[in-house]
Amino acid sequence: MGIASKLYPLADRVYDYFTIKRKCSVTLPQDVFDNRQFSIDEFYNSVQPFFNQPELFYTTLNAPSDDNITKLHAANNEAFFSYPSPAATNWPENNTAFFKLFSNCKSNDTLLLFAPGWARKNLDFESKICRQFLSNGIDSCLLIKPFHQQRTPANLYSGELFISPHIFLTIMNFRQFVAEIRFLIHHFRNQYRNIGIIGMSSGGFQAGLATNVEAVDFYFPIITAAKLGTLTWQSIFTKYIKRSFIEKGIDEDQLNKAWAITDQYYLGHNCKAKYIKQFISLYDEAVDTKCQYLLNDIYGNPDKIELKCAHNSIIFHVDKIIKEIVQTVKERG
Repeated sequence: MGIASKLYPLADRVYDYFTIKRKCSVTLPQDVFDNRQFSIDEFYNSVQPFFNQPELFYTTLNAPSDDNITKLHAANNEAFFSYPSPAATNWPENNTAFFKLFSNCKSNDTLLLFAPGWARKNLDFESKICRQFLSNGIDSCLLIKPFHQQRTPANLYSGELFISPHIFLTIMNFRQFVAEIRFLIHHFRNQYRNIGIIGMSSGGFQAGLATNVEAVDFYFPIITAAKLGTLTWQSIFTKYIKRSFIEKGIDEDQLNKAWAITDQYYLGHNCKAKYIKQFISLYDEAVDTKCQYLLNDIYGNPDKIELKCAHNSIIFHVDKIIKEIVQTVKERG
């Protein structure tokens, strides 16, 4: 136990060192929410009533119609689609949403929407997971998050603006992605008997928020947690964000308060998922393991699978995760 708890996090640190040097190169003239300025206390007081009515905050915004979905290309049981995002932003690249559907057009009765993690350069890893689901008779829909992959503005890296030192932009990004998830749940609901959501890492935050306002049959949180401010303060991947907040005079408690409306710590009691199975990484320094257990408590201690890994070393447990999810869907679908 002692050796594993040191070696697995070390792999995450090495990975972080040799990959993207995370930063936020974009300076905003004002960090505003819906064109309004707020102090942290003012914003917290304005959103606190939504903690028990999250649907009043996480609305469908300006949801498109099903007719607005366009198939861009398809091959080998994989089709790539676009549609106008329910939210308009100042970055044109971000205003078109995309998803990849893995389906062989057979009568598979379960669809899993997959919300991936933050700052992913590509979704090759997630696509392999979706292909394995399809080989087991489960369709899946891999989501492209705001400001990621094809939605990345010029001269920025994938995810640079999604979670950032800009407090209110980050909140609007979460709200945008939740609206997109809601749109796709509505779009696919009449096509499948069961709809489920997978939320991996930061994608677990937005997927969890979506389950607060949409009833789903399955929810699988993977290496994700509660208390976004605390995670940002402690994570080895967000040191630059922490430094920026300290320079602005914002501490951990204030950040948790500012981001409360994005956090299952405050909203998770509204979860409408019929069945939850959570996957917890035991040696995680990117998404603190204690906060993963906290999320399990918030959901009423549903089934959980504990994995002897850190954050990125989850790759060594993918087969186990897929097997557990497939078994769950087959037994409960």
